[in-house]
Amino acid sequence: MLETPTAADSSAATTAARPRHWGRWLLVGLLALVGLVGAALLLLDPWLRRTLEKQVAKQTHGQYSLQVGELHTSLWSKSIRLGHLRLHPAAQVADTLPRLRLDLAQVHVTGVGLWALLRKQVVPIDSVVLDSAKLEVLALPRKSGKNAGQPWQERLPLHVKGLQIGYFGLLHAQGGYQPDAPLTGRLGQATLTAQHLLMSPAGAADTQRVAFAQAWQVALHRLQVRAAGHRISFGQLRFTTASRRATLDSLRIREPAPGQGKPGAVRINFTENRVVLTGLRAAEWQHQRRFRADSLLFDAPDLAFTPPAKRPPDLWKLLAPLARRSDLAYLAVRHGHMKVNGLAHAPTVETVDATGFGIRIDSAAKQMPARIAYARAWKASLGGLAANFEGPEYRAKGAHLHLNTTARTIRLTGLSLTPHFTPVQMNLRHGYQIPQFSVRVPELAVAGLDFATLIRHGDVHASRATVRGAVFHLASDGRGPINPHRSIITPEEMRKVHTVIDVRRLDLVGGNLYTRYRSPLSPVIGTMNINRFSGTLYNVSNDPRHQTTAHPLTGTATAYLQNQCRMTVHAAIPLLDPSGRHRVWGNFGAGAFSSLNAMTVPTRLIEFKKGQVQRIDFALQADKKQVTGTMTARYSGLQLELLSYKKGEVKQSLGKKIISKAANVLVIRDENPRKGGRVVTGDMTSKREPRFSVFVLWRQGVVSGLLNNIGLPKGIAQKISQSQDVAPLPPAGSR
Repeated sequence: MLETPTAADSSAATTAARPRHWGRWLLVGLLALVGLVGAALLLLDPWLRRTLEKQVAKQTHGQYSLQVGELHTSLWSKSIRLGHLRLHPAAQVADTLPRLRLDLAQVHVTGVGLWALLRKQVVPIDSVVLDSAKLEVLALPRKSGKNAGQPWQERLPLHVKGLQIGYFGLLHAQGGYQPDAPLTGRLGQATLTAQHLLMSPAGAADTQRVAFAQAWQVALHRLQVRAAGHRISFGQLRFTTASRRATLDSLRIREPAPGQGKPGAVRINFTENRVVLTGLRAAEWQHQRRFRADSLLFDAPDLAFTPPAKRPPDLWKLLAPLARRSDLAYLAVRHGHMKVNGLAHAPTVETVDATGFGIRIDSAAKQMPARIAYARAWKASLGGLAANFEGPEYRAKGAHLHLNTTARTIRLTGLSLTPHFTPVQMNLRHGYQIPQFSVRVPELAVAGLDFATLIRHGDVHASRATVRGAVFHLASDGRGPINPHRSIITPEEMRKVHTVIDVRRLDLVGGNLYTRYRSPLSPVIGTMNINRFSGTLYNVSNDPRHQTTAHPLTGTATAYLQNQCRMTVHAAIPLLDPSGRHRVWGNFGAGAFSSLNAMTVPTRLIEFKKGQVQRIDFALQADKKQVTGTMTARYSGLQLELLSYKKGEVKQSLGKKIISKAANVLVIRDENPRKGGRVVTGDMTSKREPRFSVFVLWRQGVVSGLLNNIGLPKGIAQKISQSQDVAPLPPAGSR
């Protein structure tokens, strides 16, 4: 007999079936959720890719199109990988946007803080790596956009408050900058890495960060730039903010091609093997606009440049857009070479070794009296200096120059001034008589030099200058008109010199002067030498505070005429006296009159046949009009002969022999003291020719005084002393 289920049994069955019912629905729900998540994940990447592309088009108002070749996300690892990105401009781009083209092989972002991203907070990101980017800038915006001045931290995507990136890397990047502008460039490869980037207002305000990061590493390779017509390139630039060290290798600057570049602008050719900068405070530079570094080293730079037609602005003004102030503890140039083109002087320096200490560049440092070219001190050694002088007529050279601004010294060795033309050629070039100089100075030393005044104003203030072993050669030709210009080698001309020269003491040690003169009377060259010249001048100055009538230039010198007759000369010359008044006095020691024949025979056809000098004392006064004074020559056995030049030789003709005998008997006194012991003093009288130097005036005085002392009447002596050789210029091609 079958039993019928009771109510209790039915209730128990219903209770047991309910869990199985909800379990099935839960399983179905989970399966559906997994399906939805899976479908969402499958659709997320295409959606993100389309969203990125649409956002670029929307933000640029259709000016740019972004193509994302690949996009893969991983919510589990919180990463996103993009590949083959192409950002290209439309046919026309608004004036407020740059025209550029970007191709990026890969972007990999890991460790994205999704919760912070959803809340639009500061989003933490483990790393962002951009690999194989190529950027071409084709044009710059012509107008500023409404967000042009907005800081970077306020232009972040999705309006988040910031990005905190542990590592950022831009690897194997290339670029080109070729807008229609004076500046263009191309970068072969770049690598930039940053540690602990904080792109937020707090990161921007952090004065210990550089461009939002705690540390940067930069490596640029094969950069080529064209700016102001110049081509600039370097092999490699490396910089790390952690080590504060930057190195630049193989820097090259080439001037514009002929006919190119702005007329009158500077033109530079520069080669540099290696530049090393240490101790750069990059954060201070960014936040305070103060450039500060420990050292800057240039290794073997080679510079050739043409200065601009107009004086450029001061250095601090040129650097002002980059930094309000620049400080460099140590600057060194090693084994450099420099040449200046475009100037008549064409100066060159074969070797430059220079060191600057405590350099500060700003408007205040420019005015600081203690600073010399913005530095507290300089040391330099220059070798192989050369420059043209007086156009192409002379070449000046120096073997070495050593300067020390702390010690206030300059020392030059191996100085020389070499003529390019003979005396005849000089006359033919100018159309009148002009002497030819040649100078060799083994050493010139200056002590107590005020470098700051020299650099700032071009004035020379020194306590002492010493010239050692100088050898001067002076050659001239008497054929041609007299120089029509006033001589500048006169005391009164110092009043016209704008540069202040103030040397307390000038020593000349062991010098020699060799003169050669070709007279129109004969082609035989006359010579006169002053040897073993040593002397000291005091108050060599055109500074009105020091140079007065009461305190003139004074000096004493000793030398040997024709290396035989000792002479001593004293001078007192008020250089700023407008009348040119000054005094010279001294004496000559024992010697033979015949020592003068090397000059007088070929150029004046006068021979001192006999005569011995015991002593000559002289004193002259000169001004702009004349020279006067006295001379007392003590001598014995004087006899002269007048000569002629005929058939290629200097000799005595019958007529000159008769005149000579008459002169020796009737005019020339053969001794002084005269018979009876009377000492006769001669008068110096000679007019000044403003076209001749002051040294010619002194010679005129000595000649007139000597001739009058040996018996010639004062008028004749004066006339002979003032005689000038004036003759037609020599034929072209003469030597």
